[in-house]
Amino acid sequence: MPDLAIETKKLSDDWLAISVEGEVDLATADELSTALDNALTNGIKHVVVDLNHTPFMDSTGLRTLVMAHRRMAEEDRDLVLAVEGGPISRLIDVSGVESSLRVVASVEDVLS
Repeated sequence: MPDLAIETKKLSDDWLAISVEGEVDLATADELSTALDNALTNGIKHVVVDLNHTPFMDSTGLRTLVMAHRRMAEEDRDLVLAVEGGPISRLIDVSGVESSLRVVASVEDVLS
């Protein structure tokens, strides 16, 4: 089973970055879901998920992000994906998720 490393970092009073390193799939999507749930229960207003070190994501991982986005949008919160190029960008493009989720190239882009 591939390892998944998830690190959270508070960027400001309102923003939290969740950095994901490794494959997000059926075996690891629950770890990402837990990190997103923790951000919601801790009252974080905005979350950026950094996928720039994620070489692979299947539909389970994508569904985890979409469901978190829906929950956050219902509470007037933002979920942003940070990814530039590579297979994850292609997955986002092909799935059409970019039409409902904000996608930026890097974590720093959400603060500028």
